Amino acid sequence: MRDASEPIDSYLINRFGVGLERVLLDASAGLANPVLAGSVRTACDPVGAFTYEDGGISELYQGVLTLEGVTYRYRCAIFTDAGGARFLEDLGEVEAVRWEIGLVVPRHAAAS
Repeated sequence: MRDASEPIDSYLINRFGVGLERVLLDASAGLANPVLAGSVRTACDPVGAFTYEDGGISELYQGVLTLEGVTYRYRCAIFTDAGGARFLEDLGEVEAVRWEIGLVVPRHAAAS
């Protein structure tokens, strides 16, 4: 199965101007980007961490991202340097695990 991270990243950038890295960094910090409200939902849990001698820390997360009715599972590592800057260090395979299809049927005006 092909990893879905590249198409998701492209879609997010083209539609919202926000990349997947920013979405995952915000999710790991418990932040919600108002630009994505109603269209993208994320949830993640910390699963481990490693502290470096220089004060940096690498934190591991697993979570789900729901975009346009498709829910993806992911694992990632986020590095925070001694100055507090955060970066996506590693992104494990992003895999679709659930999808919902909605069909909107327009109402026709009653015949006169």
